[in-house]
Amino acid sequence: MATIEEADIRNKPKLYLILFVGLVLLLASSTISCGQNPGYIYENGAVVVGGDGEPIELINNPNATNPTYAELVAFIEEDSTDERQYLTRAWAPGFAYTCADFAEDVHNNAEAAGIKAAWVGIDFEENDEGHALNAFETTDKGLVYIDCTGRRFFPWLPKYNATSWDKVAYVEVGKEYGVIDIAKAKSPSYSFYEEYTQKWQEFEKKQQELEKLLSEWDKEVTRHNEEISKYGSSLEETTRFSVALEENTQKRYRLGDELRALQEELGDYWFEPLGIVKDVQIHW
Repeated sequence: MATIEEADIRNKPKLYLILFVGLVLLLASSTISCGQNPGYIYENGAVVVGGDGEPIELINNPNATNPTYAELVAFIEEDSTDERQYLTRAWAPGFAYTCADFAEDVHNNAEAAGIKAAWVGIDFEENDEGHALNAFETTDKGLVYIDCTGRRFFPWLPKYNATSWDKVAYVEVGKEYGVIDIAKAKSPSYSFYEEYTQKWQEFEKKQQELEKLLSEWDKEVTRHNEEISKYGSSLEETTRFSVALEENTQKRYRLGDELRALQEELGDYWFEPLGIVKDVQIHW
């Protein structure tokens, strides 16, 4: 019968083998983890870079918390990231600043202010170029997407000039990616974005109606002057002209009131959608 000491000696090679295998696995795990910076964003195995070619680095605050929607809006409006210009390498070699950089700065500024934030990457259907923005989990309205990408990136209604590029973004896979000026975004729900878009279409239609009425006014005045020039003034022509003038004026006033009410609700401009969302990646 083997003694306890003899049994220990016989089992030691097995024990050493187990310890050796464990050490190899630990070293392999450490090598893999050391190969990736926890602050970098990796998609499909590659690190995401900004306009300058440098990795996007997210600096998280362990004490950051989820804000209310009002707190989020107040922070975004105070943050000045949106005031920067969107610049690609083609426009400004060495000074490029793209959507990925906007989203990085908003994320890091929010975390520094104690607000938990995410960096979001999205891909579009039939388009190789993606887009970056931010997301926040609000305590009262759930997940809210924010896009602060600045001037030169988003096309907007050409009749007006945008003065702020702080926007609530509306993201759903299979639907168009749209944004609304944060001052006019009453809800982060996609259904609100759809209603908002319909109202802008209504606004443009009413504008066209008003332009048509103004054109008809000019034609009516020209016709009246020609009638007087040819045949002189008459009661019949004066009456006809007065009635036409009154009808046109009433319609223009009504449309003007409707347009002012819509503009107050919608704002001075809207941003065109970028495309149909194919994929969304959220990095906290």
